[in-house]
Amino acid sequence: MAFLKKYRPALTVALLVTALLVTARSMARFDILLFDRLGPGLGWVQIAGAAALGFWLTGKYLDPKSAPRWRRRTWLLFSGVFFGQLLLGLTVSPMFLMTGKLHFPIPMVIEGGAIYRAEWAFMPILFLSTILLSGPAWCSQLCYMGGCDLNRARAGRDFRSFSGAIRHRWRFRLGAVALVATVAVLLRLLGAPLWLVTALVVLWGVTGWLLVLFLSPRKRQMIHCNLFCPMGAIVSLLKWVNPTRLRFNRERCTRCMRCARACPHAAISPKDLELGRPALNCTLCGDCHAVCPHGAVEYRFLGLAPSRARTVYLTIVLTLYVTFLMLARI
Repeated sequence: MAFLKKYRPALTVALLVTALLVTARSMARFDILLFDRLGPGLGWVQIAGAAALGFWLTGKYLDPKSAPRWRRRTWLLFSGVFFGQLLLGLTVSPMFLMTGKLHFPIPMVIEGGAIYRAEWAFMPILFLSTILLSGPAWCSQLCYMGGCDLNRARAGRDFRSFSGAIRHRWRFRLGAVALVATVAVLLRLLGAPLWLVTALVVLWGVTGWLLVLFLSPRKRQMIHCNLFCPMGAIVSLLKWVNPTRLRFNRERCTRCMRCARACPHAAISPKDLELGRPALNCTLCGDCHAVCPHGAVEYRFLGLAPSRARTVYLTIVLTLYVTFLMLARI
């Protein structure tokens, strides 16, 4: 009983990951797990490995001091697996692609593609379902571009605030959403040729990668995620469908601003601390929780105690993370 109580969150993640992957494996009309493509029945080995990974990572994440370090590592791992399998699918074998049909690995396409095609597809549904289940965790753990942007922004060091740009952040973010939607509608209505649509998507993707590779490390902020990606803005606006919140205990807070220097999304300012909550673009990543020496950063979830609320939220996020990692192909 003592073992079950101590490792209950880790066991919960392992069991949920197993259930989700078994369900996906049984319902898919093709071999959705990579190991099944390598040999008959090997999918069960992948599922067992995923469950073990979820169990192990839960212990790392529940420790507030180690959680930011492991979040950076696992998020980068997710990006590496996603783009690595894409590269192998293009150069070695189509077995590394989900269906053999190539799609653009650019977050913007989730919005733009749905509007351009005027129909719901797998990625928009998955994206919205993720927000429902985990709030803004898409932008702190589950986006294939975000892991690269975080690590290029010199994670592990204090982040710089956005000086003048922070005041106009939402102009950039909402402008990106409006631009993608407008261009997608025009391309559809005008019957634009496929080469033009492809060229515009590639141009957006190249611009995003240039920001990740060169501007984010220079500014020591996640420039792509915070200013350029329209999906980040959509996440921030829709995340309230999930009940998880982050709050600052104003009685314990001393305004030392360590939380602000640790926040990769520039979501904490003196005004936010006075209000007792982070800015709208907070992704609940928890890096501020890890560095606060006064215990002033608290998770809230359906009336649970702060520590319990954090455990429940991380259980959900890690379940999604490991499941996505096992299916990280396009």
